[in-house]
Amino acid sequence: MRTQLIGKIEFDQVRLSADLDRSLEVTYAEPYDEFACGRPWKSVMLLAPGGGEGGVLADFDPRRPSAFTKAGEHLPYIQEIIRDNFAMEHVTFARLVALTDGVLVPHCDYVEMSTDVERQRIAHRVHIVLSTSESAKFNETDSVYRMREGEIWAIDVTRPHSAGVIDNTRRVHLLVDLAYVDDAADLFTFDADLSGNFPQANICDRPTLSDAEREGILSMSSVIDEENFMQVMGLVVRKHYRNDGGPDFVWRSMNEIAERSGNSTIVKMVSDLYRHTNIVRIEGAHRK
Repeated sequence: MRTQLIGKIEFDQVRLSADLDRSLEVTYAEPYDEFACGRPWKSVMLLAPGGGEGGVLADFDPRRPSAFTKAGEHLPYIQEIIRDNFAMEHVTFARLVALTDGVLVPHCDYVEMSTDVERQRIAHRVHIVLSTSESAKFNETDSVYRMREGEIWAIDVTRPHSAGVIDNTRRVHLLVDLAYVDDAADLFTFDADLSGNFPQANICDRPTLSDAEREGILSMSSVIDEENFMQVMGLVVRKHYRNDGGPDFVWRSMNEIAERSGNSTIVKMVSDLYRHTNIVRIEGAHRK
């Protein structure tokens, strides 16, 4: 499914707040540290094939039937949200993801899915926004937008995307991965709007990046090194959330910073990170 707003939930705020408090008691993984600039992107599996523990989708055998994990059983209202809104026979994974004061490298998901079974069982991703603020933003290709609390979004994670929170807000989303079916409407038990709805009101109005600002970003070529590489990447991503720098701003800027640096190691780090996050997961392409 392409990225679109497909529905909205009116939460029981008392029960949701109780579950979000309880969610602080469960053990989160930090599975994609190479994607994170700033504080880590954290996740905890609530439902997975076999109901066991793991940090990333590749830890599980998608041929096994899915069941709630111990963490999922600990959060009864969030478990109810899943049961009430999705056809459970088609739900492969569900997890909470939390992000605070950090941004993610623009990346594509599912590139590590190598078999037909995996691709069939993990075909669609849906975000339900449990807790957020105006400082929490999402990016797909060159668009930056906000997902509002209670909204249900289908996300085309095969396209380059990232997320960011630029203050100390704890943004919590429920991510649900769904199997392929002939009619996507069969995945949901609510009346999902699959018309491609992408409200203009959700799109962030970003001023155009000035020439001086662009040169300031590129001037980091004089200080970038192996130790501060991800900090520089984070500053570029954060700028993308605030200003419109044109097509493919983040990777275009990082490539130019690397070339200007004259450091072949930095050039290779940018190339390796792009390939790892957007084309194929590569061992050894993590941050230095």
